[in-house]
Amino acid sequence: MTEKQQEPIIQAKQSRSRATQNKLLSALHRCLQRKVFEQISIKEIADEAGVSVGTFYRRFKDKESLLPILYKAFGEDLSNWLEEIESCRHSDLLSALSEVSHQTLNFLQRHKSVFRTLHLNARLQPDLLDQNTLLNRKEVYSRLAAVLQRHKADMHVSNPIEATQLVIFMLVSALLEKVVYPNLTPAVASELDAQDTSEQLVKMFYLYLQAPS
Repeated sequence: MTEKQQEPIIQAKQSRSRATQNKLLSALHRCLQRKVFEQISIKEIADEAGVSVGTFYRRFKDKESLLPILYKAFGEDLSNWLEEIESCRHSDLLSALSEVSHQTLNFLQRHKSVFRTLHLNARLQPDLLDQNTLLNRKEVYSRLAAVLQRHKADMHVSNPIEATQLVIFMLVSALLEKVVYPNLTPAVASELDAQDTSEQLVKMFYLYLQAPS
């Protein structure tokens, strides 16, 4: 058989492999809606995907091997979400803050199970995140801060760039705790739910950015 004759067979195998990988990733997403990652077995993922356990092991060493793919898929969702926020135009700083907080809360709630999995495993297994991924995440925060920086004329802090970066850090951190770990510390320090927390944070950060340094 010539090289050209072999090529369609190779492509077909690659296509089937990608399809199986996508099935397993989708199955993991569905399993995460019911259980935390640590409690999900490979058999559960395989059953949910409609493939055998042997098929899983032919492609992955263990379930943790799915995490880099989960990171990549999440990164694509994150990028699309960020572009939507950047495309919005706001009349003033308060409306920009409100929109960023509201959209961040919604995104966290939609991806709660994935966030928990990636958040914990990135700390337990930092090698899962390559340097490019870390740089991309840092860029996300910078771009969110840039949305607020469009309204520097409404700010009275001495360094709007540093101040808006701090706002984004505190906003994302606080909402992540309230959405992903609502019954754990430090989220339990406040009795406000995630929605009320989001609204109060907007008021706090608005005053902070308007306060003269």
